[in-house]
Amino acid sequence: MTVRERFRVERSEERLTRIERATEFPLLALALLMVPLLLLPLTTDVSEQADRWFLIADYCIWGAFTVAFGTKLLVAPDRWRYVRTHPFEVAMVVLPFLRPLRLMRLLTLLRLAAVLGLNTRIIRSFFLRRGTAFVVACLLVAVVGGGSLVFAAEQNHSESEITSLGDSVWWALVTLTTVGYGDYAPVTPVGRGVASFLMIFGIAALSVTTASVATLMVREPQQPARTPTLRDLRIRQRQLRARRYAR
Repeated sequence: MTVRERFRVERSEERLTRIERATEFPLLALALLMVPLLLLPLTTDVSEQADRWFLIADYCIWGAFTVAFGTKLLVAPDRWRYVRTHPFEVAMVVLPFLRPLRLMRLLTLLRLAAVLGLNTRIIRSFFLRRGTAFVVACLLVAVVGGGSLVFAAEQNHSESEITSLGDSVWWALVTLTTVGYGDYAPVTPVGRGVASFLMIFGIAALSVTTASVATLMVREPQQPARTPTLRDLRIRQRQLRARRYAR
């Protein structure tokens, strides 16, 4: 690889890293939003109008993922390698094209698996780069926010057992940690959608946290290899030019 080619690869990698970090949190939020959008039609009977809004939201989220993935693929130095190392993003973009095959239930489950894998990868990236405090903050927001949404949806329902904010927050904590005592359960479509989100988010966050802690425990301390910077490469280029002109 020549010096010029190495410059080009390094600039491409820097742009790709900036784009990935800028889109990481928005894509996580959209991927989490996909969970109730995919699960509610499978678990509850939604009206025709609600199903139409779900489809619109689905297409909007798919469009956002397509634009983000296309932009990253455009600036990636090795595009085929980027596709091979990001299977969940590829699945998020490609799977909706299979709608005409009439395999809606299987397609939904495959998309749900892709969403779960993408959530796990992004949360793990957050954990490794920003530390445990960020993940803990996300879990607290999920418990309080999910509990509040469920309380707002369940408080006026005659068959609901969740009648206070304390009950809903307790239920959210139990659901997020996948303990599932079963003392409370939502009965409204909104409540069940939030429950689906909390269960999948909890599984992803706890599995990532466990894996990261295990990695830190078994990893041996080592000196990180120094990666040449753009300035180092420019200095090396000047040296090579000087040698060529000296001849």
